[in-house]
Amino acid sequence: MATMERTVIRRGLGLVLVGALAVACGSGDDDGSDATTPGGGSDGSGTIDANGELLLDDLDDADALFRAGDVSGEWFTYSDGTSPITPPDHTGLVAVDGAAHVSGSGFSDWGAGLSAYFRSVDLTAYDGFRLRARGSGGIVIELATPATSPPNEGGTCMGGGCFGHFAMSIALGAEYADYDITFADLVQPSWAQPAALALDGVISLNLVTKATATTPGSLDLWIDRLALHAAP
Repeated sequence: MATMERTVIRRGLGLVLVGALAVACGSGDDDGSDATTPGGGSDGSGTIDANGELLLDDLDDADALFRAGDVSGEWFTYSDGTSPITPPDHTGLVAVDGAAHVSGSGFSDWGAGLSAYFRSVDLTAYDGFRLRARGSGGIVIELATPATSPPNEGGTCMGGGCFGHFAMSIALGAEYADYDITFADLVQPSWAQPAALALDGVISLNLVTKATATTPGSLDLWIDRLALHAAP
């Protein structure tokens, strides 16, 4: 299971590098320009609004990139390859009318998911994310860090228990709701190689369905907005 997941994520890095070039050329989507209170990115282009949020993406454009201040990255889907996922693996995220839909079922190895890939970012100034989403079933929200990822994924984890990311589960509903993902509430699974949660080099935020020995993974996820929340 770990080998398959490692292969899938590594394939995503090629797409991310393309996205990095696009950001450098100024084709990133949201730069937080509708926020009201100065703050956010160290380069001065990101702002934190009156609710303490730094908007990363409101899915109002047609690309899979996001950027706010010094926080930038790219959305992509990934799966264990045992069943199709829509949009297909590593083809980016398609936004329509300000939202994006990711779906698939029958994932029988480890599962499938959607990743907001940050190319390593310092989130120590924030205490969590706020995700606006809807759908059916539940998803696991994972924060991938260097300590929980192996070297070929940009991490330092060696041996068994890698990919034991800091995580929490949420149940999706038919109507959009804001889900607060507080870093302090995230915990590693019991099989993980123990690590301290370090926010100074976060690799990605993953929204995942997990397959079990008896139940295939299924994903029906609509996302409308993703923001960081500034620490008090």
